[in-house]
Amino acid sequence: MLTMNPNVLLLSIDSLRHDRIFGDKKSAITPNIDKIIENGIVFNQTISSADATGLGIGSMFTAKFSYRTGSTQYKIDPNTLEYIQLLKKNNYNTYATIPNYRIFLDVTKKFTKVDVYEYFKRESWLQLVGGIEDLIIDRLNRKNKEPWFYFIHLMDLHAPFYIPKEFDLEKFGETRYDRMISSIDSSIGGILNKIDLTNTILILTSDHGDHIPIIENWGKITKTNPFLIKIKKKFPILEPLGLKLFTLINSFKKNYRMNQIQKKLTEKQMQALLGRAQNVLYDELLRIPLIFCGYNIQNHKIISQQVRQVDIIPTIMDILNISGISNEIDGQSLVPLVNGESLNELPAYIETGVRWVKNQNEVVEPKYEGKIIGIRTANYKYWRSREDSTKDVTLYDLQQDPNEEINIVDKNQPIVDEMEQILNSMREKLTPDNQNTFSVKEEERIFEELKKLGYI
Repeated sequence: MLTMNPNVLLLSIDSLRHDRIFGDKKSAITPNIDKIIENGIVFNQTISSADATGLGIGSMFTAKFSYRTGSTQYKIDPNTLEYIQLLKKNNYNTYATIPNYRIFLDVTKKFTKVDVYEYFKRESWLQLVGGIEDLIIDRLNRKNKEPWFYFIHLMDLHAPFYIPKEFDLEKFGETRYDRMISSIDSSIGGILNKIDLTNTILILTSDHGDHIPIIENWGKITKTNPFLIKIKKKFPILEPLGLKLFTLINSFKKNYRMNQIQKKLTEKQMQALLGRAQNVLYDELLRIPLIFCGYNIQNHKIISQQVRQVDIIPTIMDILNISGISNEIDGQSLVPLVNGESLNELPAYIETGVRWVKNQNEVVEPKYEGKIIGIRTANYKYWRSREDSTKDVTLYDLQQDPNEEINIVDKNQPIVDEMEQILNSMREKLTPDNQNTFSVKEEERIFEELKKLGYI
């Protein structure tokens, strides 16, 4: 790769799994993503740092795992974002189009210009087809001062799905998840038409993967009961009571459905219904796409060596020939692999995100760290309880069991010991966390964000 001052477009699609745009499991119609793949460098084994947005995005932009920065699922210290300052020192103008989610506001706090779109008021959310694509194209049409670094994060694939009617057809995907990808791809086509790939590096990736429930529409928004709507109109004073009743009914219905189907599904299928931030870290949650396309990339190439989310920004900076990071990082540049050279394959630190839980008194208690931590290598996946190394211990042989169906922990103690040693050696660099004390106001904001994202 040559180095000069090309523009950089970092496109992140929330919850996009690697296997839904590659391989046998793909059923979405994605001519534009296919074009990026066919003309790009594909890192076929890219591992996210977590199954939660905040942790994944934080590790990507710092090139450090969360235990090194003290970052959480909810926020990150802008002072740890040295790469953004390096870009600006090297005359890059930094732009972003992001949702109004705290972690994205933290990451882009020192950008040149940030376009923020409403996400949490889902009833008025524009989506790509309703205005966000236009917002992005407007930014690209402004002839922003070059060179520029433009970060875009799209939320359309975050459940529950609001699929445009014209794409909610079986020909666009076997599941609602896949049909949503087809819709996103259509908008990507409009964005690609505004980019000059001869002087722009395009990186397509994601924050994490996701479960796809075997039961269609499991996470679909439940409509409010018409009877409750009538009560609200006639007796507004009873609205708080009606909301509690609505929540209670939905909870009862979901628990009833769960009990009815539990005997029919495998443990892994049940996990998909429970959602992320539980006590599992399957590859469907962690294996994400990573494709570099555009400036000075002449030929399509697939690189199968395991790489990590923390490697993305160091690779971009290497391509741009920008150095000067002051602190030790966990990521490494992947340019040697692109050039056909050897590069040490490093283990990926992995962890679950957070779900706040109700205590015995039905009070929601704040949680700052997920239940599970572990590591992934090209050969093995290992995880266990964050608090107790003897609980939830799981080991998969990824070469013999790529679908992660057989936990081999009982018969492979030497491998468990080796993986635990690697995990502990990584966490020896643990940074004292000074961000886990939140004010009452911050806890309320975090609660509302997690509730709307489905983590509560």
